[in-house]
Amino acid sequence: MLLPGGLHPQAHRHAAKTEPSAKDPLADSLRALLADPKLSHAEFGICVKTLDGQVLYGYNDGLLFTPASNAKLLTTAAAYALLPVQTLTFVTNVVADGVIDPQGVLHGDIALLGAGDPTMSRRKYPYRSPQATPAAPRPAAPQTNADASMDEPVKPPRDMDALDLLAQQVEQAGVRSVDGSVVGDDSFYLDEPWGESWGWDDLQWSYGAPVSALTFAENTVDLTIAADPAAVNATAASWAPNVDYYTLENTMVPTAAGQAAHPGLDRRPGSLLVRAWGTAPANGFHAGLGIEDPAEFTAAAFKQALLARGVGVTGAPVSRHKSSIETSDFSDQRAQPLRLSPSAGDKVMAPIENRRVLATRISIPLADDIKLTNKISQNLHAELILRLLGKTFGTDGSFAQGSRVVRQFLLDAGVSDADFFVYDGSGMSPDDRVAPRAYAQLLSYASRQPWGTAWRDTLPVAGVDGTLGNRFKSSPLKGKLWAKTGTLNETNCLSGYLTAASGKTLAFSIMVNGHRPGSEAEIQAVDHIAEAIAAAE
Repeated sequence: MLLPGGLHPQAHRHAAKTEPSAKDPLADSLRALLADPKLSHAEFGICVKTLDGQVLYGYNDGLLFTPASNAKLLTTAAAYALLPVQTLTFVTNVVADGVIDPQGVLHGDIALLGAGDPTMSRRKYPYRSPQATPAAPRPAAPQTNADASMDEPVKPPRDMDALDLLAQQVEQAGVRSVDGSVVGDDSFYLDEPWGESWGWDDLQWSYGAPVSALTFAENTVDLTIAADPAAVNATAASWAPNVDYYTLENTMVPTAAGQAAHPGLDRRPGSLLVRAWGTAPANGFHAGLGIEDPAEFTAAAFKQALLARGVGVTGAPVSRHKSSIETSDFSDQRAQPLRLSPSAGDKVMAPIENRRVLATRISIPLADDIKLTNKISQNLHAELILRLLGKTFGTDGSFAQGSRVVRQFLLDAGVSDADFFVYDGSGMSPDDRVAPRAYAQLLSYASRQPWGTAWRDTLPVAGVDGTLGNRFKSSPLKGKLWAKTGTLNETNCLSGYLTAASGKTLAFSIMVNGHRPGSEAEIQAVDHIAEAIAAAE
């Protein structure tokens, strides 16, 4: 990976501090909150604006902070501004890389052409708050049986449902066997699974799942290890989706009665071996693991779906990628100006290239997925949106081109180029830097755009849903604050809108970096700061 020349986190940290006015009631309230000795290790930045752009308060608002998942605000706002999100869908095609003879034998490979669809999973759309639907271990998929009787129990959606439907279409197209391989083709975007400076110890988990134009089950597999009812002092493992991919070396044993569980799990980057050891909790050990090669994994799962339909496949599942040949570094690509205008295209699809289409899946509209992305802070989905922006308005579906598009969008929105530098779409990179005043400017700008209200409604609501569902429960701001959370290592951020005591809606950004590991004082202070802003205005 090419390193951005001269760009290091330290280079973004220093800017003149903005001190609050000595006679401002809001400043007095916030000064008292920030004087708490428990907050002495942390650095705070705050900016509050009216929706017409007037600055009401600024404290360190020109300093550059690690934004964590607040970066998703930049990505999703750009998508709302530039793409027809209410109608845009992703089309995943299955094509024949060869000739099908009269007996139904495909002489060649069968290929899944990914186009960046993030929804081929068991998640349920549209997003509904936990108050509206019963909580589930993991949200379910967009596939439903519209013809099911009201008296018949509806089977819970599975990740495999989408691939099973594609396999059914392949069978209906007359294919009886494939004399070749199942190819997972994600070459619609560049082969860049992970972003700049993503932590290697994050990559094995679901929140660090790799980015791929061919995404299935959110590029994650769920592992459950529980006591084996058929053996003494042993455990049994299960995978969901149950695809033959990882090898498990399991020495984990059940926890003895009255003892605390101490499970251990490890998968090294580049390895397909998962090791489990230690002791499993009484209710079992559960972990979501990122997939090493999503296109290959999807091909393996699709091969299983074909075999289950009676369609034979002679070859092994394989992946097809497109490698970068770019020689300029990230910062140079990002800095190239663009002339942006909204796209009218409402379908995203990889080129068919004169091949016969055997099966097709069309996703739900992008707006539904953006809502889920912001509500639950889904990293992979945000990265796929960034790739789509780069592919549509830049020169390719890459981190650098997506960042280039977001940069130009922010400049057009009145954000200073000196106030932000992001390497990804989700905020997973600890090298991302954004100033609080950049968020306040974006939020106030967005509120005046035709798409602004719809975008605001994708944000978590205080005390109601998403990542704010368990915050502000007893606060006057419950149901009156729409904001994106951000948490990464020793970072806590909250940026969005709130309804003040006066009834006015304000744009705000509260960013905290550098607190002690495990400290809860800072996140509590963030909530109190938001309440103080609302009370004073």
